[in-house]
This record gives sequence, structure tokens and C-alpha cells, in this order.
Amino acid sequence: MDNLDKSKNWASFLLRWGLAVVFILFGYQKLSIPEQTRAEIQLLLDIGLGSASAINFYLGLIEIMIAISFVLGIFIKKTSLLASLMLLGFFSSFLWKYGLSIDPTLYRDLGLLAGSLALWLLGSGAWSLDEWLSKRQAQLKSS
Repeated sequence: MDNLDKSKNWASFLLRWGLAVVFILFGYQKLSIPEQTRAEIQLLLDIGLGSASAINFYLGLIEIMIAISFVLGIFIKKTSLLASLMLLGFFSSFLWKYGLSIDPTLYRDLGLLAGSLALWLLGSGAWSLDEWLSKRQAQLKSS
């Protein structure tokens, strides 16, 4: 294994875990303090309390599931694409409502979007369940 392969494995691992921390915190916030993010959803989408509460709850669950997938390194291609679509939705809804601004939250989401797209391109790396499962399938096919 050359240095490029080693650094690619570390890059995927660190990117997965870094994004997992962010998504677990996002999901935890939505589920533990729903009134804060529910209010933001109501402002962004101009919808009622019930709809905003439901969206908030399901977004929180999805973010927790994305974090778990990133930690375990399973279904990374699909999960990172889902994370990218969610972040793109957040980014575009903020732009739609408020336009361009110097709000750091807007650009934080853009950085997270770039990270999740990079993970989609890199894949889960060697230290993941995806890699373990692909090796296991190869062993079963060869025997």
C-alpha cells in the first residue's frame, strides 16, 4: 500500500467522523430542543406549527441516521448523497428566503455540502463496514 492509498483511507475516515459529529449534533438539537429549529423551519417555509414540528422531527431522525452511517462506514455513497441533498435544501431555502448575506451559518452549510460531496466521491475507505462487506462478498464468490 503506497502513501496515496494510506492518505486516502485517512481522508475518508476523518471526513466520515467529522461529518458524523456535525450531523449527530444537528439531529440531537432538533430532537432535544424542537422549539428552536421548528421556529426556523416555520420562518423559512411559511408553514404552520404542526407541519414544521413534523418536518423538524423527521429531519432530526434522518440526521441521526446519517451520523450513524458515517461512523460505521456503511452505505456511504447513498448516505453522503442524501446528506448533500439535505444540505443543498437548507442552503437553497435560506438563499430563497433571505438572499445572499454574510451570515456564517450559510457558508458553514456550504462547507458541509462540499465535505459530504467529497465523501461521496472518495467512498467509505478501508476502515469501514462497506469495505468489510465487499471483501466478505469477494471471499464468498471465490469459494
